[in-house]
Amino acid sequence: MATLSTKFNSGVSSSIGSPGGTVVSEDMDKIKWQKQIKIATWNVKTMSQAGKINNAIKEMQRMKLDILGISEMRWPGTGIKNEDDYTVYYSGTTDNTYKYGVGFIIEKEMAKCVKNFIPLTERIALLQLNSKPVNINLIQIYAPTTDHGDEEVEQLYSQVSKIIQTLPKHEIMMIMGDFNAKLGKGRMGEHIGDWGLGERNDRGDMLSTFAAEHNLIVSNTFFQHRTSRLYTWKSPDRRTRNQIDFVLINQRFRNSITDMRTYPGADIRSDHNPLIGNIRIRLKKVAKKQVKRYDYRKLKDTNTKNIVKRKLETILQGQENETAVDDDLKSLQNVIKKVQEEHLKPDKNMRKSWMTEEILELMEIRRIHKNNPTLYKAIQKQVRIKIRSAKEAEKLEKCIEIEICQAKFDSFNLHKKVKEMAGITKRKTINVLTDEQGIVVLDKENIKKTWEQYIKELFHDVRTDPPTIDKHDGPQILKSEIEVALKNAKDRKALGPDEIPVEILKLLEGENMEWLARLFNKIYDSGIIPQEWIKSEFVILPKKPNARKCSDFRTISLMSHLLKIFLKVIHGRIFKLCEEQVSESQFGFRRAVGTREALFSIQVLFQRCRDVNCDIYACFVDYQKAFDRVQHSKMIKALQETGLDGKDLKIIANLYWNQVSSVKLEGENTNNVQILRGVRQGCVLSPVIFNVYSEHILKEALQDMEAGILLNGERINNIRYADDTVIFADSFESLQNLMDRVTLYSRKYGLDVNISKTKCMVISKKQDIYGTIFIDGTPLERVKQYTYLGTNVNDDWDHSREIRIRIEKARAAFIKMKKVFTSHDLQLSTKLRLLRCYVFSILFYGVESWTLTEASSKKLDAFEMWLYRRILRIPWTAKVTNKDVLRRMKKEMEVLNTVKVRKLQYLGHIMRNENRYFLLQNIIQGKVYGARGPGRRRISWLKNLRTWFNQSTTQLFRAAVNKVQIANMIANIRNGYRLNSTRRSSAVYRIAHLLGK
Repeated sequence: MATLSTKFNSGVSSSIGSPGGTVVSEDMDKIKWQKQIKIATWNVKTMSQAGKINNAIKEMQRMKLDILGISEMRWPGTGIKNEDDYTVYYSGTTDNTYKYGVGFIIEKEMAKCVKNFIPLTERIALLQLNSKPVNINLIQIYAPTTDHGDEEVEQLYSQVSKIIQTLPKHEIMMIMGDFNAKLGKGRMGEHIGDWGLGERNDRGDMLSTFAAEHNLIVSNTFFQHRTSRLYTWKSPDRRTRNQIDFVLINQRFRNSITDMRTYPGADIRSDHNPLIGNIRIRLKKVAKKQVKRYDYRKLKDTNTKNIVKRKLETILQGQENETAVDDDLKSLQNVIKKVQEEHLKPDKNMRKSWMTEEILELMEIRRIHKNNPTLYKAIQKQVRIKIRSAKEAEKLEKCIEIEICQAKFDSFNLHKKVKEMAGITKRKTINVLTDEQGIVVLDKENIKKTWEQYIKELFHDVRTDPPTIDKHDGPQILKSEIEVALKNAKDRKALGPDEIPVEILKLLEGENMEWLARLFNKIYDSGIIPQEWIKSEFVILPKKPNARKCSDFRTISLMSHLLKIFLKVIHGRIFKLCEEQVSESQFGFRRAVGTREALFSIQVLFQRCRDVNCDIYACFVDYQKAFDRVQHSKMIKALQETGLDGKDLKIIANLYWNQVSSVKLEGENTNNVQILRGVRQGCVLSPVIFNVYSEHILKEALQDMEAGILLNGERINNIRYADDTVIFADSFESLQNLMDRVTLYSRKYGLDVNISKTKCMVISKKQDIYGTIFIDGTPLERVKQYTYLGTNVNDDWDHSREIRIRIEKARAAFIKMKKVFTSHDLQLSTKLRLLRCYVFSILFYGVESWTLTEASSKKLDAFEMWLYRRILRIPWTAKVTNKDVLRRMKKEMEVLNTVKVRKLQYLGHIMRNENRYFLLQNIIQGKVYGARGPGRRRISWLKNLRTWFNQSTTQLFRAAVNKVQIANMIANIRNGYRLNSTRRSSAVYRIAHLLGK
């Protein structure tokens, strides 16, 4: 067994003693590494320039480095990235700026020894390696320069100190990087050696104190070398040389380092030299569960599809009707796994790098002439030119691939390659987890325990025994119901614990479908849920940048696809009954309504009230984790009152009372936790169940309440989208009564109002209205604007602010994909398609509820021309008219016409569906009680349509119910002129036909 070296190396006798117990698990295989590895730290100035990472890897290969710690990396965000045969770990800023940053580059085989990577801040990162006899903890830092105050340096040392306290004392710990401190020449205590450089400065005193406090040795000051092998930085004038990069190691393992020196011959266009050390240690590979991936798009090939179908026929071989359900599912799993391994393995498609051998050879020549400034600059100029040419060639190749996908109508690969070209592909991100005290959790087992405890607390509840369901009615599940459920199921969704994909289930037909129907009916009749189905897995996604606490993450539940199909069948049976229980003011999770209708109703209603001086007092209610707080016993009681079949109720009850879940962390799962409250995440039944549940709360709370806005003789006091609720009334007193009742009954059903996020607003022309709303004695914040369902709502009820926000968001989306839109190698038609997909889709969110003024219309026109000028790469100094720009784009103005068309289409959609949109019809044409004041009226939603189409309100309503007349009006807008309503054309009838569809 290899041990740490105890040879006399650094000027003192061995202090290694007993290194402590072995901290490796029995299931880890030993890698036959050499007993000595080379670790280096290097300030590279930046890694964000093209070719820099390739340059660093080439230098690593030349110097035979195993691990390279990077300071001043300048990569934003945190994550892991593969480059050639190396793995890059990086920790940068959370605000997407290219500054500071630290990281590691490790040879890919050695990366298998990495236990953990913790990106702490943009200046500190921790890499934990599995080794024998003890593990290695590498901390890479980049200390603030002298331009920053001492407070920032003290903060950095304080953060590193907290990390040191959490690391096991018996493991090797190395802290390395650019400390921007000078320790000076000569021994100073036991922790600094004789072979420093220059004079000590104040930052050097801080570093010395830090090393002494934590019993650390500044290793590169203990090895005697000539000056050229000691300095790590030289000034721009090449005269001053200093030692400001260091490698610190804990005292007891000082002799594991056999040598430490700089390599001034290395070149990466930095004023720092790499500091390289040899360490005697043996690394061990960490046994990680490899997630097998399969390419289900291969099933689009007819031959592969037919082969898989024939293979699936073996499911029924040896099966009997009396087989246990769990055995049936196991048999299905085995057949599908066999099919996946034989026919659906992904093809190895290594991404070709743009880097060429010619560029790498030029970099080597540049390195050789590092001490000749004139020649060095000339070679660097050639390197830049060659890199630019190589990047352009890669860009051209990607554009050709995009055009091929466009010609083949391959949308999946088209958008995939567009995102690759724009540089917005997803990278594997790494997040730091802290406990309740704010201490960083490093050990994987502790991380799993932390998450397990969080899930327990999140879903804990005092729950009664399962309800007794006396009814046992419910028709048999038909094969046709399963076929419809499979047809409507979406592809390319993450697999559940049973790893059965819906893509393969869709291939079941004939006798296999009958077998599946028998399986479903066994479960449906007995009400007993298979073990594989009651399990689900949570995957965690950060809600915001720099998420650290468990509550900062969103837990997404993955469940069996086969269970989803089964529940889709149940959903088809209960949906109509459940929807009948939900009021029209709920726009979430209902057929034919959504955010568009919710935004339209609140915008137009409040606008009309303000127009007749009917003051509105509104509360935007925010619930604390509403979906996770649903009480199961009350949920079942609410479902029983809807009149569901007994078998459906029994399935839902057994599913909720027996469900368990675990958190999936890098291929490993925590222990299962019983879920005692909340609707099931990712379940097709959850939206329907939550609507019924929330409806019971509002019905009980608002029963016999005569408060709200009077509309056509009836009171309306709430607009909802799922749990996003707006409560409103015509006075503070009425609103306070409403909120008291809503808060009381919500709490009765387990839902708590988040007081800090719930806001109140007054919409009125009067300026002297004072007061606020209280919840449990706490006043709610009164705001002038609020973001509701992603749109800006303000007390002046002016849409110009929302339109400006939409324009800026669309502009940001365009800039993000600027490489694609400004490329000369893409056809204009492709650019326009991508523009509508990635930019206009953001611009037009909520467009049906907009009220446009002349100024807003001009802003939209100006933004559209801004897009076209940048697509054509016309500089702002060029005197090119808008008419010429449109001629070169081969199109007419589109944005404003789209707004007009979509508003008109939406009016027709509402007016032709009275049963579905009765509330919206009331809002748009019902009587709002009040009196208009003197003066000109503000532009209203209907005023826009009256002006654009030169028709009265009555004419618009009459036209709205006539599809052909609406199609005629749309054609007029698109053709840029008005026609009489009696004129018809084939184009108009085609549009009418499409509207009918």
